[in-house]
Amino acid sequence: MESFAVLLVAAALFLGFLFMGTYLADLQYAGQAGKKISSVRIDLTSFPQFFIGFTKEDKARTVNYDDFALGEESSMRIKEVLEQTISSGLFSSEVLSLDLPLNPPTVAEATGAMLSFEVADANDYGNLVVAWNGKDYYNEKPATGKVLIKLPKESLKNENRLEIKSAGPGARFWAASVYLLKNITLDVLTVSKRTIFFEVFPEEVSSWSSGVLNFRRAGYSSQDGIIKAYANGRLVYNSFPKETDIIQIGPDDIRPGTNSLKFESDQVFSLKNVFLNVFLWKNRTTGITKSFLLSADDLTLLNRSGYYGVVQIKLGEVLKAAPLEVRFRGNKTTKSVFITELKDNINATFGADQVGEGNNTLTFATDGSMRVDSVEVFIQGR
Repeated sequence: MESFAVLLVAAALFLGFLFMGTYLADLQYAGQAGKKISSVRIDLTSFPQFFIGFTKEDKARTVNYDDFALGEESSMRIKEVLEQTISSGLFSSEVLSLDLPLNPPTVAEATGAMLSFEVADANDYGNLVVAWNGKDYYNEKPATGKVLIKLPKESLKNENRLEIKSAGPGARFWAASVYLLKNITLDVLTVSKRTIFFEVFPEEVSSWSSGVLNFRRAGYSSQDGIIKAYANGRLVYNSFPKETDIIQIGPDDIRPGTNSLKFESDQVFSLKNVFLNVFLWKNRTTGITKSFLLSADDLTLLNRSGYYGVVQIKLGEVLKAAPLEVRFRGNKTTKSVFITELKDNINATFGADQVGEGNNTLTFATDGSMRVDSVEVFIQGR
């Protein structure tokens, strides 16, 4: 029994010496490296506030649109020709032939189209013929004045061809039938709905801040009415509009190429002064680089089981959200950590294989726009 007690005392003394040795070793390491040590955290360096990504938002361009109405039949100008001579004779002829493409949403929403022109002069030798997609919709000898020709909804396609010509002079074979037409216009007719289009160029996609559609409410039939607007099918506005109002089109609402903004309403609204301002982020930094030193003892500690490096980022205001990349460069080897979840405090960890003895660099980069309030780099024990 006495020998067992001696063994217990000896074991306790051994464990005490072992603990004290480890503690003193860590103290010795901290003293040699000149680092502040708190528990198992060893500070390496810290960086003050800096800004990364796009640093400025600028208006890049403006797209203007015609006034339009919702909830009642309205028109959208497709083509306008100020003056055209139409003739047909034995030796020469003049024909107006136009290819007129229409976007699928326009075709879907149209109730028809209206072709209008003024006959300024005519010799009445032959009929004036108007053909739309190969079918004659007018074949008469018009008097001078205005002519209106309504094209039915089913005649409208994505690709259309308008042809205005004259029949021959008949028995007056030596002469030519001649018409002088002015103010030739083609309007697509719509009701309740309207779709307008805007381009997003490839170089604008990553730097798109917002598209702001401005308009003025010039008239309405009921305060209970609302306007809905869809950017590429995504609802971006659903409200009774203020006298002057805006519709925001964000980065998630766009795509490269042609984009659509579709309006719907169950009441009558008249919208004027319609224009789109495109805002882009400018002055993008390729990356902010910071450096820190890593001693041989630091690297040895990182190679020990249970120790790892930490880059602790305190994130400030995020103006444009996008993944944050942290690139480590040591011993001419570059490895990156991509942070997709942006929050107030972010920890990016690294190991001995991502750094090297001596000078190391950290590069912070993003396609977004954000302020980093502070960065602390340290070694942490588990």
